Amino acid sequence: MARDKVPEDLEDIISIPMEDVLEYQNHEMGNIFLIPLKVPREADKFLDDHRHYTKSNINVCYAAPRSKSKPRKWYETQMTIPSRTRASKGYPSKGIPFFVVTDDGFGFLAHTTSDNNKQFAAVGDELILGKWLKGRLVQEGLIEPIDDVFRDEKRNGMVTQEMLETYGCNALALQKTDQRLQSNCDNKKSYEVWTLKMIWVDNDD
Repeated sequence: MARDKVPEDLEDIISIPMEDVLEYQNHEMGNIFLIPLKVPREADKFLDDHRHYTKSNINVCYAAPRSKSKPRKWYETQMTIPSRTRASKGYPSKGIPFFVVTDDGFGFLAHTTSDNNKQFAAVGDELILGKWLKGRLVQEGLIEPIDDVFRDEKRNGMVTQEMLETYGCNALALQKTDQRLQSNCDNKKSYEVWTLKMIWVDNDD
């Protein structure tokens, strides 16, 4: 969905009262789609072998820059949905925006995109999802934002398993509700409402 087609009132992340968050959660239905947060352990954060997630998922800001002179933004994320999750009934259709309500009281437009419909991202601003997700770790004092990842030689800004364990979260849970949100700026537009939570999933779940 092109940015100029997004109603002005839904262009950015907005605050949602907790009573509304709980009400939306009461209307959840269908499958829960789990999005793993894959990161390295502290001891492995310099292992750039494509198996330890030092340059992907939450830590994609450490991947090769889009421009040689400009590093990726620290809040950039790249959430890839596992193929078996994408095959589950009710998985969001590619490119059709829906409104996400988070468990801590925020909301933004999101969609699934990319080859095989494998990426989950915010609509319009690619940093919104990372600002919400990493912002919660920052708020808990587990990590500090990095202005220039080129200069972060010690990778202090890299999210690790230890940080997620301390926070108590290693996945996102995305679930549809039976509700729709009407745009205040465009009465012709309404969006399915989905909930999004940061959760802990055991390996055997």
